[in-house]
Amino acid sequence: MANENIDDLIRNENMVEFAEQPRGNNGNEEKNPDTDEDRDNCNDEEYEALNAQLDQLNSVLDNLERKNDKIHAELVELLKSNREARKQFQESQKSEQPEPMISDS
Repeated sequence: MANENIDDLIRNENMVEFAEQPRGNNGNEEKNPDTDEDRDNCNDEEYEALNAQLDQLNSVLDNLERKNDKIHAELVELLKSNREARKQFQESQKSEQPEPMISDS
């Protein structure tokens, strides 16, 4: 189960890492669109692509948060179980020890 969680985390991280980066003007391209309409369409397309990437990132982060919550809950259960086992072990050790003899001297 732990291996599945790790594999899922790796896949999700790869999804984010290899997501297509938004295209922008890095200073090397000409800033001369033919018309205002072309510029508006380009901006709309860039916004839509960015919005889609943000939605995808949000989904990945939500998934990671759910998995983190699940791991935390499993850890709390494991700690409770270990405490109970340790308590039972200590009680069994106490019951196995012989009573010390008290002398009247």
